[in-house]
Amino acid sequence: MAIVDQSTNDETRLAIEPFLVDQRIKYVHSSLPGTSRARNAGAAMTTAPILVITDDDCLVPVDWLTSISAPFALHAQVGVVFCNVKAVPVDKPGHTPQIRFPASRAVESVQAAWANSRKGLSLGAGMAVRRKAFEDVQGFDIVLGPGATFQAAEDNDLAWRALVKGWWVFEDSDTTVMHDGFRSLDELRELIKRDFYGVGGTIAKYIKSGHWQISGLFISWALRFGVIEPARELLAGKRPRGFRRPYMLARGMIDGLRRPVDTHSIRYSP
Repeated sequence: MAIVDQSTNDETRLAIEPFLVDQRIKYVHSSLPGTSRARNAGAAMTTAPILVITDDDCLVPVDWLTSISAPFALHAQVGVVFCNVKAVPVDKPGHTPQIRFPASRAVESVQAAWANSRKGLSLGAGMAVRRKAFEDVQGFDIVLGPGATFQAAEDNDLAWRALVKGWWVFEDSDTTVMHDGFRSLDELRELIKRDFYGVGGTIAKYIKSGHWQISGLFISWALRFGVIEPARELLAGKRPRGFRRPYMLARGMIDGLRRPVDTHSIRYSP
């Protein structure tokens, strides 16, 4: 197990220090921010054929490693696995990011993944990657994800790039992690702005790399959050809200189109 500590104090180091006698646990402190940087560093510290990833605000079942790794044995083309992410119950106004797959299935093309993403994105809080696929796509794009320029979609982006390379993505409905990542209404507003900006920036680099089919995802989100949902609220006699979502999506797209991209790897130049 690899622990990459990006905190500005020594609380994490002190908490895990008693466990470092186990040679299977590796710890490193990094002064460079970014979820993608941390995950790439963690991968570099290990040699296992399967990389299993969760977040620091998640609780996993005792059989999680076995369960989320199982789909890789089903077919050699499975490169990335996402599982369900369920919210820890909180009795106050707000939201916890979560996702539930209705059934287990393999997604075999990036076009299919983009079509699925019109309903919502998968979450890296419950994610596993075959090392060969991870190396094939050169890891996470460090310009994406929390702590980076475009602070979202680094997990889905890695899966999409794997699909472009011919790998499959497996949606595992039989495995679930608990997400203790509750956001208050004020925090949720900031999260929405961050995420939509990040998704726009992620979409932009695929367009710059010649994958125009992803524009359907952009158009779908723009219509859904900029037209359809406000119209429903208006018809229900409510004041339309949420216009910041398509605005941030468009801003992310424009800023992404301005950045240099390695069109071969579909990764932003740092």
